[in-house]
Amino acid sequence: MLIVTNRNIRKTHLNGLVGDDQVFGESINDKGPSEIRLAWANRDQNGWLIDLIPEPDALTADNLPSKNVFIQLRESLQSRCQNCLFFIHGFNQSFVESMEKAHAIETLYGVEVVLFSWPSNAGGFATQEYRLAKRAAMASATALDATITKLAGYLTGDFDRRTLQSCRVKVSLMAYSLGNLMFKNYIQNAEFEPESNVFENVILCQADVDNKGHARWVDQIHIGKRVYITINENDWVLKWSDANFQRNRLGRTAQQLNAQKAFYVDFTDAPGVERKHGLFYLESNETVRVFFNAAINGDRAESVDGLVYDSANNAHRIEV
Repeated sequence: MLIVTNRNIRKTHLNGLVGDDQVFGESINDKGPSEIRLAWANRDQNGWLIDLIPEPDALTADNLPSKNVFIQLRESLQSRCQNCLFFIHGFNQSFVESMEKAHAIETLYGVEVVLFSWPSNAGGFATQEYRLAKRAAMASATALDATITKLAGYLTGDFDRRTLQSCRVKVSLMAYSLGNLMFKNYIQNAEFEPESNVFENVILCQADVDNKGHARWVDQIHIGKRVYITINENDWVLKWSDANFQRNRLGRTAQQLNAQKAFYVDFTDAPGVERKHGLFYLESNETVRVFFNAAINGDRAESVDGLVYDSANNAHRIEV
């Protein structure tokens, strides 16, 4: 798994290239929120092994770590003809927890995950921690911008775009929970280059952002062919966010679903969904699993069996 992160590097690991799962900490990189580092992560029966990509003292066009790593990723995807998901995790996730979530996605859906891991777990009382995490999410949007630009540029050169298409490799993006706040700030402030349109699907999963006015920025998403927004009005995590901070989270509201570019998928009251927030881990509803499998693997998820379109709400629902 490839890790891209603007977390701080713990001082005990500054001089080493290989370390355990404590390489990255729970605060912003000491050089600022726009500073990203790359690492490969492997998981075995003993836990995680992190291979921190070294940063040369003098950067040149030939030794850029991001260029070399993303080319290595591209070649790996091509050789295995494996789909890829760029995943932005949510609130209150330690570095290890963010990797565990990404690893679960790889296991469930057979994709290679590129994890954007950001400092969302500052500690302390929940309400204060949430406020700090929101600030970190907004501040991290510039790092996300730089990452997507590099990923798109190195993954889809003219020759390599044809090669990826020839073996049907598809790349998608999923922002989860509070990770959507970072993604929203990226969309509102980025200057898009044509090559940034690298993603088949953009999935805004249980978005912890305002429902009100969301169409203005959702319709500005130009980096994917299709945009999916998932909803569960009984979501217990977003209910806490509603009650303590702001009303009508996008992932918990089946009203004003008016973005022109989005497919809304409302899982509210579907069998087995209940109050769940992590819908893509849900194993008790086959239609939910098939939807996420299609969306994460870059296919047309709105067309999976079991979903029907409700024109009154402009949303797809599970047929019961």
